Amino acid sequence: MSYIQVQPAEINNSVRSTHPITGESDMGEPQQQQYFQPPIYYDSNTIEQREGLLRSLAQNPNMLNDFYQFLEFTRARNAQQSFQHTYNDQINQEQQQIPSILNIKTSFQHKSSTPKRSRPLNESDGSISSAQKQHKPSTNVYIQRKQALTTNEQQRKSFPFDQLKRAVSSNLPCFFIEFDQSTTIHRLPSAFEARSLIEKHFKEHNIRIQHFSLVGWANKRLKLGVNNKEDYMTLVTTENWPTAIKSVPIKIVKPKFIPDCFALVVRYVPRELDLELVKEEIKRTIASADNIKQIYYTYERKSNDFRFTVTDLTEYNTARELGRISIGNHWLSITPFLSGNRMTYCTRCWIIGHLREQCKNNVQRCRVCLQEIKQKEEHVCNNVPKCAQCDGEHHSLNGQCHVIQQYRADLKEEVTKALESGKLRRNDYTNLRSDFNMKNEDFPSIGKSKKPQQSVWNGAQTETGHDITPDSTKALLLINENLVEMRESNRRVEEKLEKINTQVNQTALDAELHQSTMNKLIENIQSLMQNVLGPVTNQVKPELLKSKIGLQSIYDNLRDLKTDLKNDYEIRRKRPTSSLQSPIPDKQIATSEKTISDD
Repeated sequence: MSYIQVQPAEINNSVRSTHPITGESDMGEPQQQQYFQPPIYYDSNTIEQREGLLRSLAQNPNMLNDFYQFLEFTRARNAQQSFQHTYNDQINQEQQQIPSILNIKTSFQHKSSTPKRSRPLNESDGSISSAQKQHKPSTNVYIQRKQALTTNEQQRKSFPFDQLKRAVSSNLPCFFIEFDQSTTIHRLPSAFEARSLIEKHFKEHNIRIQHFSLVGWANKRLKLGVNNKEDYMTLVTTENWPTAIKSVPIKIVKPKFIPDCFALVVRYVPRELDLELVKEEIKRTIASADNIKQIYYTYERKSNDFRFTVTDLTEYNTARELGRISIGNHWLSITPFLSGNRMTYCTRCWIIGHLREQCKNNVQRCRVCLQEIKQKEEHVCNNVPKCAQCDGEHHSLNGQCHVIQQYRADLKEEVTKALESGKLRRNDYTNLRSDFNMKNEDFPSIGKSKKPQQSVWNGAQTETGHDITPDSTKALLLINENLVEMRESNRRVEEKLEKINTQVNQTALDAELHQSTMNKLIENIQSLMQNVLGPVTNQVKPELLKSKIGLQSIYDNLRDLKTDLKNDYEIRRKRPTSSLQSPIPDKQIATSEKTISDD
C-alpha cells in the first residue's frame, strides 16, 4: 500500500500534541521554545474518506455548525486541562487555533512541501516571540469561554412559564356553544347565566354531571369544560343538549378527537404476530377500541407496543383493572398511555416557541409545503413536506428534526426542574380515593369544660365534659389498624373464593364433557357389537352368543353401565353441593327408594 508523506504545515492550524525543545539562536538571543512535529502518514483510502466528509460538511450547513461546536468544545476542554500546568505550557497551548475546513481541504488538494511560517520574522530571520502579547488574554480565556458557554446554554434553555404550564397541561377538550349570528350582543346571555341554564336542563332530563369547571368566551363562542372523565364521556355521548338559551338558538360543537387520557397501550406483543391479527383481537376484546397504531421507538426492540383509544368509559376502566389482554395465545399487559410534554407552536407559520395569537407573520402557510395560503379553497398542496424549523424535507413538527429534538430535550429538562421545585403540578383525572389514615393532630382531645353549671331541681350536678385519654386514642388507632388489616384479609379471601369458584365451574364442565363422551363411546361399542360382531359370530361360532362370556352378556353389561352412568350423573347434579355431605353409593340410594315404596 502506498503512503503519502504530508508536512505538518499542510494541515493548517490543526489541533495536535507537540513536544517543546529548547535551543539557542545564532544571534545570542534568549532561549525560545521551538516545536518539533513528526510527519504524518496517510494512505489513499483515508484521504478519500476525509474528502468525502468535507464534501458532506460543505453541503449540509447544520452538520458543519455541529462540527464547529464540537471543535469549540474540544478547544475549551484542552484549555481547561492546560490551565493546571505551568504558565509557559498554557501559553503554547492557547497559541494553537481551530483548524479551518477550507484549509484542510486545500491541503489535500495542493500537497506543498514548503512549511508555513506561523509567526513573523525579524531582520535576522529569527522568530519574534509573541508570548508577551498573548499573556493577558490567555490567562482569562478559560473564564471567558466558560461564561460564554453558560450564557448560550441559559439562552437556549430559557422557556417562558406559560410554555412550561402548557407542556404539562392535559386538560380535557372543551365544548363550544355557537349562538345564532343574527342575535344581537344585548340579547346574548352572560357566560355564568348560560352555564346555570344548561346545568338546570341536564338536571331536568336526569343527566347527572358535576358543575362545569371552565366557563368563558372564545371570540363569539361560549366555551365549557369539565375536569373528570365521567362527566366528559357523559357530555360526549348524550344528544340531549338544549337547543336554545333564553329563546336564542344555539349549536353544540363537540370535540372531534379523543384525548390521550382515554388511550391504552398493549405492551410486549411478539413481533411475529401480524398487525391485522393484533387489531382484530383488540377489537374482539374491547369493542370501543379505535385508532390502533404501533408505537415506533428509536432503538431496536424484541417486541412491539400498540396504542389505541377507548371511547367507552366502562370498558376503559375494566381494561385498567384487569391489566391484561389475550392476543394470539399470549397473555399481554395493558398500561395507560403516558403523553409527553406538549410543544408550543404556531398554527400560522408552524414555528415553535409561540402561539398563533403572538405570531408576527400575517400570512397563513400550509402545514405541509409551507406555501402561502391566501384563500383556503384555492390552495392546492403539492404534498412535498418542508420543515419550518430547519428547511428540511420533512414536516415542521416531525420528531426526526434535530431542532425539534433539541427543543423537546430542553423542554423536558426545564419541566422536570419546575416539577421538582413545586412550581408546576400535573393534573390527574382518575379520581383516586385515598384510604383513611387517622393521626393524633387531626382529632385533638377536648379538655374538660370549665363553664359553671347550675343545678336543676336541686339535684346533684353532673359533669358533662368529655375527656379522651391517651389510652382511648391508642385503642382507636389499634381498632383502625385492625379494620384495615381485616379489609385486606377479606379482599384476599374474596379473590381466593373467586378462583375456587372458577375451578369448580371448570371441573363441572369437564365432568359433563366426560359423561357425554362415555355415553357416546358405549353407544358406538353397542352398535359395533350388534351390527358387526354379532352377525360374524353367528356365522362362525353361534354358541358364543348366549354363553356367560359371550357377546350378548357383554352387550347387556354395557347397557346397564350406560343406564347407571346416566342415573348417577343426574342424581349428583340434583344433589345439593355441600362440602360436609359425603357422596352416597348408588346401591344405597336404590335400596332406600325401594324401602320407601314398600312402606
